[in-house]
Amino acid sequence: MQCRVAPSLGTFEGHPNDVWHTTDYLDQYEPAVFFGLYGLPDFFTLWRHEGKKYILWAGTDITHFRNGYWLEDGGGIRLDPEPLAEWIQKNCESWVENEVERDALEHFGIIANVCPSFLGDTKEYPILYHQNDRPQVYASVSGDYFDEYGWEVIEEIADKCEVDFHLYGNRDGWETEHHNVFVHGRVPKEVMNEEIKNMQAGLRLNVFDGFSEVLAKSVLWGQWPITWSQFGYKYIDSADTKEGLIAHLNNLKNKNGPNEMARKYYLANLNIYPWTK
Repeated sequence: MQCRVAPSLGTFEGHPNDVWHTTDYLDQYEPAVFFGLYGLPDFFTLWRHEGKKYILWAGTDITHFRNGYWLEDGGGIRLDPEPLAEWIQKNCESWVENEVERDALEHFGIIANVCPSFLGDTKEYPILYHQNDRPQVYASVSGDYFDEYGWEVIEEIADKCEVDFHLYGNRDGWETEHHNVFVHGRVPKEVMNEEIKNMQAGLRLNVFDGFSEVLAKSVLWGQWPITWSQFGYKYIDSADTKEGLIAHLNNLKNKNGPNEMARKYYLANLNIYPWTK
């Protein structure tokens, strides 16, 4: 099975070919999975492919699709997503990583299957969790989209939380007013992994998202990650409100052992796709 990775996707813990045992996309007549559909060039490559077509939607590419692919710089001319969705539903098999993504596509008539992915080697993520009376929590950002990744929420709640927040991934400066918020900036993933693997929770506050590596790594290390409730991830704590989020964060100090149920579940359910058989 071939895999075409959208150029707009960033780097991952590993390469899809290593985890899914796929090969680079070369032949338009052989079966292929298209990972990410961010713009018209991605869709055009999918459209001209004549073999079996699978799509793994990456998260923000669904937002691009819903808003209409640009035909020129600036977005003044856009394609209506509805006829594209009709063609995708008729000709492709779509996969997403959570119910939020599935519902977003279903609005346009695309029926998607749900399965979370992780592109790291799970054998390299043993249980490392240990209880801490002052829990350490980490979050990340991409492209300095601070509001999208919930950093504003962290600033609003930090003084009500008995935890330390560690923020990663920013290129521009992020000014914090709180003594318990530490901004690490953009560091190599090996450095970040080494620093976060012994913390207590990964925090993911995007309101529209795929199954992030923050959650995947946190679960595999036996930590107690936290996200918003609309995603409905099994065995992962979630909140509907900022007050609920604060309560989960302040309860981390009472997590005396690793989240073994979550780890067991995701080890059994990551990357169960037709192209990984």
